[in-house]
Amino acid sequence: MNTTESELQPGFRRSCMTTIKGPRTRSVVTFNPTTISPGEELYINIPKLKPSSCLVPGSLAFLFDFKNSNTKSRFSNNLAKLLAKRLQVKVAGKTAYDCSGESLFEVYKDLWLTLGRKKMTEQGLASENLRKLISGDDTGVKVGDAGKVADALLHTIYGSKLRKRIDKIIADHGLYVPFFMNNNPMYILTLPQADEIMTAQGGKQVDGYKLANLELEYETIENDTLTSEVSRMYSTGRSLSYKHVTLMRTSNWDKDLTIVNANINIPRKSMSAIVLLFTNRVRTDSEEYIYPNIDNVNVTIEGVPNAVFSQGLPKNRFFEEAKRFFCPMCEKTMADEFMSISKFFSNGFALVIDLRSTQDDTTGGGKKIVNTQSGVYVLLEIKKRATTSDVQCNIFVVSDALLNFANRDLSSIQY
Repeated sequence: MNTTESELQPGFRRSCMTTIKGPRTRSVVTFNPTTISPGEELYINIPKLKPSSCLVPGSLAFLFDFKNSNTKSRFSNNLAKLLAKRLQVKVAGKTAYDCSGESLFEVYKDLWLTLGRKKMTEQGLASENLRKLISGDDTGVKVGDAGKVADALLHTIYGSKLRKRIDKIIADHGLYVPFFMNNNPMYILTLPQADEIMTAQGGKQVDGYKLANLELEYETIENDTLTSEVSRMYSTGRSLSYKHVTLMRTSNWDKDLTIVNANINIPRKSMSAIVLLFTNRVRTDSEEYIYPNIDNVNVTIEGVPNAVFSQGLPKNRFFEEAKRFFCPMCEKTMADEFMSISKFFSNGFALVIDLRSTQDDTTGGGKKIVNTQSGVYVLLEIKKRATTSDVQCNIFVVSDALLNFANRDLSSIQY
């Protein structure tokens, strides 16, 4: 049913009724210490708040000033995602999420955003000139064409202040009540080294960076009845669903390789997809993902050949498989689509083996992978042509996961 037909239905109502009422507060808390350097870990705890307050989903964010060590370099595109080289989420001392390739995977996901990329300046996703201005690179320009003037205006508004959302798991499940929980999620970000996320001017070198004036921002709604209802849900039992991403292996593919066998030996109750991302060994562009001349992929699951694709996955289906997983709604926003087919095969490639029954974003629809005698659960036989240079292959396993709560505490983790 299209929008017009929906609006003509007798029971149509554009605005839904709500009983969510209460004072809205946006709070900012300063970290101690207030600075952090490359390679260090940043621990982010959800604040306890007061008994009548609920944390608004998606409002938790980490604020900082980017401090460049010289005026001859700039940060790469999508800095907020690049800063989490590794992300861990722990609840009650147990690891719910741990991905050492978090930035590589998340930056790629953002290439499929069909709307909103131009609204992500505060997250460090901007034109090269604006990133130079924010970084303090002395080649940044504030005058000239309309774009340069617009960059200068945004720089006067935001300065070097940037924002990274802390939204893994907690942002997708409605209001949260930190005061009543025995153990709240803790997020641990491992910062990358400077040369992993910065580019220097020609002939110059990257000296380093720091994140300063560290702050935690969040929004709350104060309402005793609402808080009591949410707390009751976590007391009687509630499950939070999320995508668990694991960087299983990183390897180098020689440029002359024509056949590659990739073994995936991780059992999962619901494996959503296997994603292979390819980059240069030394990266100069944070958003470049290489197509390594793959022609065909055969998939064997638990000893059964031709799984998922009865005749193998040919290269003319690579784009459709990636779109099915990363952007199932692209057809509805095709006019604003950022990831075109030409971009996909030039510098936005991912080899995706989608194991879900359907492409809608539900939990539990992936393939159940259990133990086998050989210890190999999924085998990818990849046929390719030679490339002009060696490439780095990063194999990610994406699974459905659940955080199960009872009596206001973690009871189990499933993935």
